[in-house]
Amino acid sequence: MTRRRKRLLIVLALVLLAAGGFACYWQATAVDRQVNSLLDELRPEEGPGFVERWLIKLRLMQYRRMDRDWDTVTEDLVQLGPSAVPALILALGDNEDRVRRTAANVLGWLGDARAVEPLIARLEDERLSMQSGAADSLGRLGDARAVEPLIAALNRDEDGYVAHAAAGALSKLGGPAVEPLIATLEDENGHVRGWAAWALGVLGDARAVEPLIATLKHAEDGWVATAQVKAALALGKLGDARAVEPLIAALKDENFTVRRPAAEALAQLGDARAVEPLITALEDEDWPVRSLAAEALGELGDGRGAEPLIAALKDEVWEVRIRAAEALGELGDGRGVEPLIAALKDEAWKVRIRAAETLEELGDARGVEFLIASLKDDHSWGVRLRAALALGKLGDARAIELLIAALNNRDWNVRRSAAEAVGKLGDARGVEPLEGLLGDRSRDVRNAAKKALAQLRLLSEG
Repeated sequence: MTRRRKRLLIVLALVLLAAGGFACYWQATAVDRQVNSLLDELRPEEGPGFVERWLIKLRLMQYRRMDRDWDTVTEDLVQLGPSAVPALILALGDNEDRVRRTAANVLGWLGDARAVEPLIARLEDERLSMQSGAADSLGRLGDARAVEPLIAALNRDEDGYVAHAAAGALSKLGGPAVEPLIATLEDENGHVRGWAAWALGVLGDARAVEPLIATLKHAEDGWVATAQVKAALALGKLGDARAVEPLIAALKDENFTVRRPAAEALAQLGDARAVEPLITALEDEDWPVRSLAAEALGELGDGRGAEPLIAALKDEVWEVRIRAAEALGELGDGRGVEPLIAALKDEAWKVRIRAAETLEELGDARGVEFLIASLKDDHSWGVRLRAALALGKLGDARAIELLIAALNNRDWNVRRSAAEAVGKLGDARGVEPLEGLLGDRSRDVRNAAKKALAQLRLLSEG
């Protein structure tokens, strides 16, 4: 097929796509005749292959506006390669928004530099969706010519829809985008500053550290504090020790939306200077701050956090108690065993599950009899399930009879977990009960029983 005909084919296909809507039967028939006529003209050169398939999909898209079909159309157009670029550039000016966006998307994936300037022009399209699509594609193209236009798009979008896409594109453009983004941190709009901070965090350039610290320190009106939040998170990603003290200070900010990302960022930085401030944050009036502080202390792995985390197991909010239990598991400190045993009686079943998991991780035999009690008496099948798995890993023979009894539990999840645990214990008393599960109505239970029996055979042979 000649290049001219291929371009004609693409243009006609996109025109047909733009015609969309609920057409009458005679209109659909007319479209069919047009398409078939064009295909007849192409067949002598192209054969009944690829081009017809994607054109037919385009035609079907007039009546079935399904995202997966649009994705398929995009994939097919991308496969046409560089020869499709001129026609797709023309389609950027189509009257139909969906056609323009499809063309922009394809041009981004084709990676052809001829598309850069036309896509830059679409950053000022009347439709925000088109501006966003053009920004996405410019990011994929990776051409430095797009930096300033994308910065302009970022600066003029106060609602965030295009700014998000522009920031994402800038984060893919590397070094040339760093200084313009740093300059954007001075913008009067907090959302714009926030997206610039986010992009700088993704870029990971150390030049951004001090400007981001300044943004973190710049108090914003209202409680949202978008720029400070994203600056804190960006500093966490950059991993520069210069950010530790400013983030510690942010843990005391009067705005809870700033304190939250400060705790998260300090966990990423992994600096021991943050331990005591994070311990203090376990008493914060905002429970998500307390939760993030507990998580951070677990990640820092400093033994100074053990006793405060044990105290946090009694926090009034169950989400905080869960994070405290997880953190104690990460610390691996034996001081947490007894408090975690007590947490097996927590009023919140999610906390009881997490306590059982953590006792399993700690591997301390003191937890066995209490896990046995949970397996036997807890009214939550999720807790019984985790208790069974924990007992299997701990390998205490005292659990075998109760685990065998759990093979008959009404909940298939519990039966499956009990089967796994019996296999790990390696006790021959489990063979016959496991064989009884080979006919269980649940495939997962049957598979667990087969695996457990295989484990028992290996252990007996060894």
